[in-house]
Amino acid sequence: MKFSILLFALIGVILSSCGEDENLEQQTEKYVHVPPSLPEDVYNKLQPGDCILRKGNGPLSYHLMNTTKEDYSHGGIIVKDGNDWKVIHTLGGSASTDEVDGIQLCDLDEFVAHAADSMLYICRPIFADSAGSKVADRAWFYLDQEIPFDHSFSMFSTDKWYCTELLYYVFKDVNGKNVFDIKKKHKSYMLMFSTFFHREKFEPVFHLKDDESQWYVVKEDSLSSEVKQ
Repeated sequence: MKFSILLFALIGVILSSCGEDENLEQQTEKYVHVPPSLPEDVYNKLQPGDCILRKGNGPLSYHLMNTTKEDYSHGGIIVKDGNDWKVIHTLGGSASTDEVDGIQLCDLDEFVAHAADSMLYICRPIFADSAGSKVADRAWFYLDQEIPFDHSFSMFSTDKWYCTELLYYVFKDVNGKNVFDIKKKHKSYMLMFSTFFHREKFEPVFHLKDDESQWYVVKEDSLSSEVKQ
């Protein structure tokens, strides 16, 4: 009788231990964001006006990618501030570490640190003569304008801009006409990240994914080169 009780107690301990191991395994399977970084040699390749794209690691990024069906959710323009590489981009106040609601300047390393799932891409605009330096100059210009973030994500509100909308206006100013792939969905227009993978417009500088076969595939379906405002 004592042996049976001891046996059942031992089985209970074993089952309890297995349950704890299972819970521990489930906990370790939770997603943990590991900030990426740029290889040292990449900094030597950069030029002012280079464009940088990332997949964000927040719920807004997931929502945007679910809408656009693309692998990227945010972009900015790389500039040189003294000896430091920076990024001019625009974020909503709730998503900005400095609580700036609109166009802002951040360290390049900080921008990179928020990239998720190895989705980080740097390219150089070549759609116009000296496009890079002109893009950088125009980005600085709009930074000084302190244009607020467009939380409605509408291209019809020209006094507020979301992330790719800043790039849209910078490129249009430099090129004299639209550069972006634009997709119409219902009554709204979406500025597509496929734009940056057209080799006649942008030259690749760096991709966090080594295998080029896994890079973004440009899709021409339902893309428009112009949008009426």
